[in-house]
Amino acid sequence: MCNLDKDLLQKYIDKDIEPLEKILLDNHLANCSQCRKDLNQLKIMEWDLHNIDLPKVPKDLTTVRNAALDKYFETINGNETSFGAKNIINIQYSSLKHIINFVNYLPGKKIVTGSAKKAIAKNTKKAKNKSLLSKIIGL
Repeated sequence: MCNLDKDLLQKYIDKDIEPLEKILLDNHLANCSQCRKDLNQLKIMEWDLHNIDLPKVPKDLTTVRNAALDKYFETINGNETSFGAKNIINIQYSSLKHIINFVNYLPGKKIVTGSAKKAIAKNTKKAKNKSLLSKIIGL
């Protein structure tokens, strides 16, 4: 098991790595097959994300969508709906559970999660420093 910070691999791919870190990473990659494998997987995932073929959206999709929603939201007896808000919430909840399971299955999840946590912490620290500075100078 390697103790290398896997965020360095993502920085390397993004070409956002410091020169000294790049030298250290190149030396590490020369000796660590696991990190070379992780780097290759990240490169493949990066390539896939940039070269994905998005499906073409039909021009009449909005019309079809609105017709489908109108059908489900028809009023019955003036007050009730054929497809209630509770059903919509249950469907959305189920979809979110499936999305979370899928994201947890993806390779690189730890790297993405770690990067997101670092970005949040960095922004939170900047906000705290900014608010502290505002208090000091009286803004």
